[in-house]
Amino acid sequence: MQANARNPLLRSRDGRAILVTQAAHALAQGMLTVIIPWLILEQGGSASQAAIGFAMTFVPFLLLAAPAGLAGDRMARRPLLGTALALGGALAVGIALLMAAGDLSIPLLYLAAFAIGSVRVFVDAGMFGAVATVASRDEMMRAQAALAQAFNLGYFGGPAVAGLALVLGAGIAMSLVAGSLVLAAVAAVAASARLDERAPDGPKPSVRRGLALLFLSRDLRVLTITGVAWSLASGAAISLAVPHLRNDLGVSGTALAAVLAAGVACMMLATPIITRLDRRHADETIIVLACAAYVVPALAMAVIPGVMGTALAYAPLMLANAVCAATLMGARARRVPRSMQALAGVAGRTLVMAGLAAGAALGGLAADWIGSRGAYLLVGAALTVTAVAARPALMRARDRRLRGRTAPARS
Repeated sequence: MQANARNPLLRSRDGRAILVTQAAHALAQGMLTVIIPWLILEQGGSASQAAIGFAMTFVPFLLLAAPAGLAGDRMARRPLLGTALALGGALAVGIALLMAAGDLSIPLLYLAAFAIGSVRVFVDAGMFGAVATVASRDEMMRAQAALAQAFNLGYFGGPAVAGLALVLGAGIAMSLVAGSLVLAAVAAVAASARLDERAPDGPKPSVRRGLALLFLSRDLRVLTITGVAWSLASGAAISLAVPHLRNDLGVSGTALAAVLAAGVACMMLATPIITRLDRRHADETIIVLACAAYVVPALAMAVIPGVMGTALAYAPLMLANAVCAATLMGARARRVPRSMQALAGVAGRTLVMAGLAAGAALGGLAADWIGSRGAYLLVGAALTVTAVAARPALMRARDRRLRGRTAPARS
């Protein structure tokens, strides 16, 4: 009970509805990252075509971030979430029916991946706005940590669920995607009208104001640049795990799954860690600590031999990844007005997605050049530079914020 009192998303019905919606929606999106490429290969597609299908689930962030963010700030959140998730569920049902009729094609799967991926953009926008109605500014870090944990549980567990479901058939797997999206829609609509509340005053959100928040505001600009630098290194670190385990260590599929599962399990520790740190340290200090903590497991991936050693390094690597992501989101949310939470949140998510994709590509090039171990050494070096370079700017931002809190009121 005491833990529930600490986290704003656990102590209220609306907060719990948000967490269920997030976890169920993330499970569906995580399953799609396996099912869509699988279906493309079953249609006779090449590995590159399967990779394009995977990428099509992320492309909507680049195209729809602005309209989704505006919708999340201006529209009532429950209808927005319910409609988007129900449409996603209907699309998944449609794909399952086409599979049963034998009418699937690779272009149609690309379109389906883009359409269901678009649901995620609007759901993320609604989520950023909804959390701001449940959590106060001071509670935002802990709220974002809980939300990130629900997402991680679903999104990183989704591929494992999809793998098991595909044994029973691709139609069963796609039906599970549809069921997860419908469950998420029901949970969102079951919340109270409180989720629809918006800030009563302040300027209306716009794309220009959203970009200005992230880049022209001095403190938010520091967070944005730090987040992009972190996402580049993180994308490389995560994308290198499978090639390192398969090519360098020659592990079996079962051992590979066990190592990846250990990473997901360790990510679940992120919320209690952030909750404890949030009581003792400023946001900026936590970000520096999280980036620095990322360096050790990244370097360990390069030097520790054997599957067990790699698992022991990969698990804290994913934990540091979860702490960094949630802390950056929470710190940004604390500095954004309630009326622009969705727009700023989706814009920030888009930048992180682009950074992760670019980091994955750079990590692959580095691995081809100097091997996975050498690439992990470069990741460790990049994270060290990020932590060292960002620290002075983050500490100055912390000092400005704390001075603003303690400044005497003027009569």
